[in-house]
Amino acid sequence: FSLMTTIPDTSWYGILWTTRSNQIVEQGLINNVQQIGIHLATDFYLPFELISIILLVSLIGAITMARQ
Repeated sequence: FSLMTTIPDTSWYGILWTTRSNQIVEQGLINNVQQIGIHLATDFYLPFELISIILLVSLIGAITMARQ
């Protein structure tokens, strides 16, 4: 619940509402790694962040279980 109330208060919350029409990208001038970076930073920003939080929680849980 606290994560759901924290997200609207963050500075990157407005990034979700940006459109790709504002970006001018020459497809021939960028490589695949840059394309992946652009997609992760624009189209898939929130899912990428949520998955990273899930992975962090699972890593902390695995460390806690290994110590016991």
